[in-house]
Amino acid sequence: MSLQSSNISTTTSSVYSSSGSTAALTFYFANYSTTTNATFSLWAVSSGNSPSNINVLYSNVTVLAGDTYVADSERLFLENGDELYARANANNAISMTLTFTTV
Repeated sequence: MSLQSSNISTTTSSVYSSSGSTAALTFYFANYSTTTNATFSLWAVSSGNSPSNINVLYSNVTVLAGDTYVADSERLFLENGDELYARANANNAISMTLTFTTV
């Protein structure tokens, strides 16, 4: 199993790109601000496409200040070149850690 961590900013940007076939196992979205609630959105985008309403996985999920949102009950299988994109409503508030494995 491997880890990928990224800071999520207010600009929608790639936070993970699959190299070969991988399975995303668990997502951790930590709001490391001690004073500000923040929201995040996450997209699963097939190779060559862009984030849009049809590939959004989580939309404007609120994470309370100092709390962590964990998504661990489903598996997301990605092919070579597929990407995960994320965006937050505040800079310097939310980080994402992804556990994944090759399949």
